[in-house]
Amino acid sequence: MIFLILQPNFHSVRFRFFAAAAVFSFLVFCLSAARSRAQVAALVDFAVLPGESGGGNLHLVFGVDGRSLKFQKQSNGKFRATAIFAIVVNDSLRNHFAEKMELQTPEIQDSSGFYQIFSNTRTIGLPAGNFTVEIVAYDKADANPPGDKGSFPVKVRDGTRGPVMSDLVFVRPGRFEPSLSLVEQSPGVFRNSDFFSVQDTVLSFYGEARGFVKDFPHRNTLVGRVRILDAATRQSLDSYGKIKKMKSQAFMASVFDLNIKKLPSGNYTLVWDIADSAGKVLARSQKNFQKSNPLYTRSDVEETAQVIGNLEEQIASMNTKQRREMVASLLPVASASEQSTIAYLRQKGTDDELRNYLSAFWNRQSKENPLGEFLRFRELMDYGAQRYATQTMPAYQTDRGRVLLQYGKPNLVENEYSDRFRKAMQNLNTVPYEIWYYYTLDKPVKQSDVIFVFVQENRGNENYRLLHSTGVGEVRNREWRKAVETNATYNWDRLDPNDRYDPNDSKKFR
Repeated sequence: MIFLILQPNFHSVRFRFFAAAAVFSFLVFCLSAARSRAQVAALVDFAVLPGESGGGNLHLVFGVDGRSLKFQKQSNGKFRATAIFAIVVNDSLRNHFAEKMELQTPEIQDSSGFYQIFSNTRTIGLPAGNFTVEIVAYDKADANPPGDKGSFPVKVRDGTRGPVMSDLVFVRPGRFEPSLSLVEQSPGVFRNSDFFSVQDTVLSFYGEARGFVKDFPHRNTLVGRVRILDAATRQSLDSYGKIKKMKSQAFMASVFDLNIKKLPSGNYTLVWDIADSAGKVLARSQKNFQKSNPLYTRSDVEETAQVIGNLEEQIASMNTKQRREMVASLLPVASASEQSTIAYLRQKGTDDELRNYLSAFWNRQSKENPLGEFLRFRELMDYGAQRYATQTMPAYQTDRGRVLLQYGKPNLVENEYSDRFRKAMQNLNTVPYEIWYYYTLDKPVKQSDVIFVFVQENRGNENYRLLHSTGVGEVRNREWRKAVETNATYNWDRLDPNDRYDPNDSKKFR
């Protein structure tokens, strides 16, 4: 956000913007020239938002500090002041918009105590292209209104050609109405400054995007990542960031809240990326801000780094490689909506992002005992890594490792030698296999007498394929005994991957 003081000899202003598809900033016009003129402190907030048909909307939010205006006595004995805004939008060839609008204060009994900033909005539709916006703000009561103007460039990108993101718009925490678009929000929703004081413990912002369905069909999974960068070093302070799963749609919009209570004083850049599930950044938007926080220094934050409770201490005791391995190992137990986020983190996630995700994940898994669930899962990870990992696959990618992490250790394990139900004289052609018995399972529903049959199809490695299970939602193959006893001639590809166990089937342990 940029604040400027415009004097009468001021002719033009050049801004530096970060968003490729949109612009959002604030101008402060303090038009104070000759002594006969009134000083006007005016705010002009503007955002260029991508539109549906390739153009965009220039959304302007106007505000005036009532203390800078001359209040006039009305016929009813009350006082009121009026600010005038003249707006012109041009490209290199022609004028696209011109309008003069009034912004009036409420009527008050005594103008000496009026400190309110009052506001209004205006939305202007524009085609894709480069434009210059010129605005003049002055007091209607001024006998000699100034002719000086402030100007700034805006760029509207065509969202029909590919991903387009708006710039990031700072909003007041808890004020944004999700059922309304940005242009329908009350002017009081928008934050008037990019400066955050020690009292500002939450940073809230809005962003939107279009054009992703061209390369990512509707409902494809994407990952939104929010980060705070040190403006000088560009170092990412990921402990303040967030990761959010998104579904590709024609229009995507989000409001984010970041806890900046412990963010030290300094200049920062807020960044919002949208990436595919492999971590490739498809579009980015960013915005500068300042934070004043004498209560915390950078070293204070690094030393305390959100260590809250025993779970966080356990996560902190792991190294980055171990944290990444645990995040990847969550794939078998995470919900479908979390798969893309985990896929992103295991490839591209920073150490702070891994910490934050693990903490949030285990607190969601068990509000009563997140540490206990974390330790139980870590024990299963270590157990699986010792027994089921291969030279080319970590344990969680193997069928036995996946079942272990998803359901826990079996109550009983039998193999081709100890199988109680195997026919005695058919040993020569038997392929190596294992049968895991679970007496009871709670996931995904309560079940009893559940088996998993794994077979070593390739004698050249230690990987066992899941051939059959009576578990709900798992692969089923009633011919599994025939398959393992005649493996030399059995066609393993005949298994139907869509065949799943029917919970109404009364035959168990088959």
